[in-house]
Amino acid sequence: MRFFFLTTPPENVTGPWNPGLEIARHLKALRFQSGEELLLLPEQGDAYLAVFHSTDYLELQGRSKRPTLPLLEVTLATAWPKGSRGDELIRRCTENGVTRILPLACARSVVGRGELSPAREHRWKKIIQEVCQQTRRPVLPKLELQPIPLKELREAVPDAHAIALVPGTWPLGMELDLHRPQRVLLVVGPEGGFTDEEEALLRDQKYSFAGLSPTILRIEAAGPLAIGLCQHHFLVRQGH
Repeated sequence: MRFFFLTTPPENVTGPWNPGLEIARHLKALRFQSGEELLLLPEQGDAYLAVFHSTDYLELQGRSKRPTLPLLEVTLATAWPKGSRGDELIRRCTENGVTRILPLACARSVVGRGELSPAREHRWKKIIQEVCQQTRRPVLPKLELQPIPLKELREAVPDAHAIALVPGTWPLGMELDLHRPQRVLLVVGPEGGFTDEEEALLRDQKYSFAGLSPTILRIEAAGPLAIGLCQHHFLVRQGH
């Protein structure tokens, strides 16, 4: 069943309801037919079941259990790319099943040392919502705007298996096979790489090191690829 995210939940759980211009646009593009059911998803909590009658009239049928997907809990802490490449990072991470995105402040970071622009927050959240609707993902990932220093990251995500993605180390798949984690923290450094001091810090804080490819990947490619590999590994373990 198709679903759409809500900015503001309806006042009543049953009865006629106007979906507004944004949802109406999607319903029209998808050629919904009268009598077809859909789900309306608030940011948290149960869904609302609705029946389509027209692009300006849905009949709410009450609460419904929110759908779920078999996704591994993956937090990505990443140095931030320049300009519009941040849009691509957000889009691909969401497609691949990230749970939480944390901007990471490193010694060689070019951008992302201070809080990321609030002016972009609305755009990025819109991208996340649209990608989730397109990919049938019913739970929105969390995006933080305040960069976190590398030395504070482990305390911020204490219960996950922490993996720093460093070229030239053993493959991420082998790391996942060895530990079979239930939660993962992936760490992507800036395009200049981690400094020797930062790598020493990562070792001291018991991060594992793993690589993705013989080539050097850009920031907006490394994180999404690693997330996708984690989700694939998790699905294989679950027998899906």
